[in-house]
Parts: sequence; structure tokens; C-alpha cells
Amino acid sequence: MPERLGSEPNIPAVDRSPLDVAGLLSRPIWKELRTFLAVAKSRSFAEAAVMLNTSGPTVSRDVKRLESQINAQLVVSSHSGITLTEQGRGLAMDLADLDFKLHTLSSNIGREKTELAGTVTISVTSGLSVAFVAPAVMRLGARYPNIAVDLKDQISFVDFNKNQAEIMLSMAPLPRSDVTSREVGTLHLIPVAHRRYIETQGVPSLSRLGQHRFLQCSYYTAAGDPWERWREIVRAGLPAHSAANSLAYYSFAKSGMGVALLGNYVLIDPDFVPIDLNVHIPIKLYLVALTDRLRSRPVRAVFDWLAGTIADNPMFARELTLQPTRSAPENDFRAFFNLPLL
Repeated sequence: MPERLGSEPNIPAVDRSPLDVAGLLSRPIWKELRTFLAVAKSRSFAEAAVMLNTSGPTVSRDVKRLESQINAQLVVSSHSGITLTEQGRGLAMDLADLDFKLHTLSSNIGREKTELAGTVTISVTSGLSVAFVAPAVMRLGARYPNIAVDLKDQISFVDFNKNQAEIMLSMAPLPRSDVTSREVGTLHLIPVAHRRYIETQGVPSLSRLGQHRFLQCSYYTAAGDPWERWREIVRAGLPAHSAANSLAYYSFAKSGMGVALLGNYVLIDPDFVPIDLNVHIPIKLYLVALTDRLRSRPVRAVFDWLAGTIADNPMFARELTLQPTRSAPENDFRAFFNLPLL
């Protein structure tokens, strides 16, 4: 009989599945790991015991057994509660990712084989989620009434695991063999100002940067391209506000507090005006999902719906446009922000 490892001719040895390695099996500490995760979430043996429907001493013994098995201190206990060590926090974060994956695999698994039913988790930036994704969920519901969407804030633009979602809108394709990435559009970032700002401060120009306020977002402070040109403009201007949250950043701009670097889709609001400062940052958008999860009918249906929602929006076309249209996604934006429908 041929040796199992390396026996499949079409699968290179460097890309073998863990299922092909018979000896690759963890030590029998799954129960202890679950107990430790409960402790990490509650920061108390007593609260973890309630969560697990067991006793405090049992929880304490499980954690000590786990520490002994892996030869590392995970928690420090005191009168004020439980504190995680550095190693403990690292393990807890990894276990939280694993716990989410196990929940995803087991949730609705019986129904989704035959029915288009279940809950699908999506991670999208707060701005795009509010402006386009959440309003379009009504159309998803009309087509698939038994599918529910769980929209999560995006913790990372490029790290799929950190977002703990089945589908993620990413600003880069993910080079992972277990992930499917589909290019769905282009986000065009350009300088814009609200008419309130222009009415009081005038139209900004490259020759008058020092007389204007340029709003900064923490997303744009990362070193290197593509943000360097915008950072130069911000440094040349007057002191202004900054925000880490994209909706707060948009709110600064809409309140007339300064010039902002925003997606061209804000021009759907006729009170926003594009400002010519020789800055245009196109960023390709990718829809990302675990390939195995795309075999689930609800996940595939939501993946295709979200891909179409973005691809059908003229503002996310490959070429920059400054002219809004009457498309359904743009009218979603108008309806949410109480703007006149075209």
C-alpha cells in the first residue's frame, strides 16, 4: 500500500491538507481550552463557572491543568479578579477565533444544506456599511426571506481572521489557499468640501493650502503610499480635526469643518463639492470568504448579492466619476441621508 502522505499525484507536498497527516492531532485538552476561554471572557472563575454551568473549583482545576499541559502561566489570580498574562491573552485571542469558526460551522448546518436559510456574518467598514450595505439588505430579504445578515464593524482591512466574519469586504486580495477573493469595484478617494465650508472659507487651491483646514482620518496616517500626498496637504494646512471612525470623519466634513478625503460617492449629496488638489487615490475592493463556507447555500447567496450590490454601483466603477446617477445603490444612499431621490 502506498504511503498516504505524498500519495496524491496532483497535490504538491508543500500544500497538503492537515487531514492527510494521520498523526496531526492535538492533545486531549479541548475541555480545558473552552474553560480557559470562558475565564478570559469573564475575568473571574466564578463567572466562568456560571457561564459553563459548573463550579468555581472545577474551573480553577481545568485552568491549572491546561497551564501544566502547555507549560505556561496563563492567568494571575488576585482579590480583584483574574488578569491574563501575555501568553494567556495571546492564547485567548486565538481561541476566540477558533470559537467563532466552530460556531459558524455548526450554526444552521442542517438547514443550509437543503434550504436558503440561516444567518451570515459580514464585515464591512462602517461608512460603506451604513451608506450602501445595510440599506440594500431589504432587497436581499425580498429574494431570500429566510436569510439574516449580521453586520460587523471591520477591525482590520486585510486580516480576515481578526474580523470574525464569513464574508469580508477587503482592500486587498488575500493570498491564502483557503480563501476566495473576488474583485468587485474600486473605491475612489478624492478631496471634497461641504458648501458650508466653501461659503465661509472659499474654494481651496494648491496655491492657498495654508489658508484652509484639512480633516485627517487615522486610516490615512499609515506610512508610505498611497496616503503620502494627502498627508503633505494636511501638513501644509491649518490645524484641523481628526477622527478614527469613518462616520465621525464624514460628519466633520458634512458639518463644514474642513476639506476631507472621502469616497466620490459622497457627491451623491449635492452639497458636497469635489476640490481639485491633484489627489485621487483609487483602491480596489475585494469580497473575501472562506472557500469552504461558500459551499453553504446561504453564504454563497449573500456573497453573490453583496458582490452585485457593489459592482452595480456606478460610484465604484473602475474609472472615477463625479456625476451621480439614478442607480438603486445611490438612491439607497439618498434615502438614508434624506436627500431628494432622482
